[in-house]
Amino acid sequence: MRTVFVIGTSTGGVGTHVHALARDLAAAGHEIGVIGPAATDEHFGFSLLPGVRFGVLELGTGIGASDAALIRRQRTLLRSFAPQIVHAHGFRAGLITLLTLRTLKTRPTFVLSLHNQASGQGLRGRVETRVETMLAHGADLVLGASTDLVDRARELGAQSARFLPAAAPEVTQVSAEAAAATRAGLAEEFDFDPGALIVLAVGRVAEQKNYPMLVRGLARLGEGNRQATGNPQREANRQGEIVALIAGAADDEVLADVRAQYDDAAAASAIPALHFLGPRDDIAELAAAADIYALTSVWEARALVLQEALISGKAIVATATGGSAELVGDAGILIDHDDDAAFAEAVAELAVDPARRAELGTRARARGAELPDEREVAEELAGLYTELVSAQVG
Repeated sequence: MRTVFVIGTSTGGVGTHVHALARDLAAAGHEIGVIGPAATDEHFGFSLLPGVRFGVLELGTGIGASDAALIRRQRTLLRSFAPQIVHAHGFRAGLITLLTLRTLKTRPTFVLSLHNQASGQGLRGRVETRVETMLAHGADLVLGASTDLVDRARELGAQSARFLPAAAPEVTQVSAEAAAATRAGLAEEFDFDPGALIVLAVGRVAEQKNYPMLVRGLARLGEGNRQATGNPQREANRQGEIVALIAGAADDEVLADVRAQYDDAAAASAIPALHFLGPRDDIAELAAAADIYALTSVWEARALVLQEALISGKAIVATATGGSAELVGDAGILIDHDDDAAFAEAVAELAVDPARRAELGTRARARGAELPDEREVAEELAGLYTELVSAQVG
């Protein structure tokens, strides 16, 4: 089957997902093309995949006059690819693709994958809802990376909407010796006790990740004046050092704001150390060295980093938003969005209870073993494509 994926600017989960689909579908004998920005190709190497053709389309983030040129360019690319299926990922790629397909005399089947929720307010929110509605009505099939996205598409009138997960990534198994070496290296670099409890968060320092909530939670952990008997935060303070690490690239303004918030909290009272590691290529080693994996996001569909934490067998503390609750289940501690008190309480509980951490880690690893891998998701998608094309031919 001839399929073209359309993707916008990406450095994270969406690009990883599309790269795996393109690779595995091409390996299965399908003719695959990918259309997207040159920077996205440079980051993920679509054009280097065997059997995959790449066409450059510089999709920006805002709607404007330049969209007419994008539509003309995409129309030319689609004519050269001659696909049976055009599969766009995300609102921006979906909008330009839908507008392009309306200019074609012979229209291929249009599939749209939603990986994020629209979050605009006021005028922007109304515009986003109009775009969502156009896409829901215009796509032959809408795929949601979490069930709330599927429900949203159906509410807006999608003729067909289904759940398709972003597959669990392959996770490198790290030996106990390598994990200990990573922990020792971090302790030396950032000057903390190698026996400290490490709380690890992985993800871009951006508004969606809500690291200000993590900072507020750390500030609560640092409060040493609670006198209630058995208070877990006070017990955690007495048990030993807690260190938080954030691994990932950063939006400069957001990073500056989070640093300033942390500095203000540190000036007011004792607070566990927080270190920003920047982009890393040793996430598996970091996860193996950590004691707790934290996800504080405002919303996630099906975070790849959360799947990595499950597969790695980490004790997880995560906000129960989007698809995170259905992904984690009882294999971690789920808290309400933006609830820094609950975050602090969960971390404090785990800090003084290694048996509880081990129990959650065992549950996480068992749940991680059940997650579909990239090949399985590609096979499921290929089946959906066949259903769509067969139905249209019939």
